[in-house]
Amino acid sequence: MRTFVLLLVLLPALVLAQAGKGPLAPRLALKANLMPLINPAKQAVALAADLRVAPRFGVDVGVGYVFNSTNFARFKGESYQGMRWRAGAKYFLDLTPDLAFHIGFEAKYNDITNIQIKRVLRQGGQYIELLEIDRKVRTTGYALRLGWQFYSGPDKRFLVEPFLGFGVATHRVTRNLPPDAELLETGGDLFSFEYEPGKTSTPDMLLGVYLGYAFW
Repeated sequence: MRTFVLLLVLLPALVLAQAGKGPLAPRLALKANLMPLINPAKQAVALAADLRVAPRFGVDVGVGYVFNSTNFARFKGESYQGMRWRAGAKYFLDLTPDLAFHIGFEAKYNDITNIQIKRVLRQGGQYIELLEIDRKVRTTGYALRLGWQFYSGPDKRFLVEPFLGFGVATHRVTRNLPPDAELLETGGDLFSFEYEPGKTSTPDMLLGVYLGYAFW
């Protein structure tokens, strides 16, 4: 009886110990996404942290800041800035000392303020005025993704992680246009991709490369 009780106590620990053997993804890693810096439409910095919560499961959270846009802030006095947040979960399908392949899910939220200078008609078209317009773009999105983590360096602590995914994003846009003002230009040209005021849903493509460091 004593031996049976001892086995009941030790069996879970033995199973967990066996499950934990072999190559594993880092328990904690900090990384930076390089793609937003060179995005031709929206330039941003993006940082993230990976936390492995089980031998094959991990979560990640990210924060970033959009500091410029060559599409939506083209003239002096205009700006395109705001925060971006990311959170997701991943399952590691393949784990080796040099590589980990994962699939997962990601949710995002962006809160952007776009200050534009536009020509508007005032007082029922009596005159034209250059007006500074405060445009808000709030985006939520969900996507499925997959990625690869390549490990190198001493103790395999440096990682490179290309990833891609596909999902749906919803954009909610508002403008602080005065009641008597009417825009002379709406939506920009064909390739501006500027969303009109209101709610718009679009396909969302994820593509990026993280560089990071594993702490343990």
